[in-house]
Amino acid sequence: MADHTNKNSQNEVFLLDKENLSYAFVKKEIHEEKNFSTDIFSVYGSDGTLLAAFDSKESAIAAIMQSGLRYISLH
Repeated sequence: MADHTNKNSQNEVFLLDKENLSYAFVKKEIHEEKNFSTDIFSVYGSDGTLLAAFDSKESAIAAIMQSGLRYISLH
């Protein structure tokens, strides 16, 4: 006879992991210092928490993906 209890608990853990996927987005911010304008691409978590900042949008997206988060584009 198969042990259905263990199989069910494994499925529940898998579903919980899928529901808890974290998302992040990139926001372009312009900073000016001594007549020199620089673009900063800030990475925010889905709850609005600032996570990091990068010099390019591509490196910001790469960091999101490498950290196990899912990139979402906000328009």
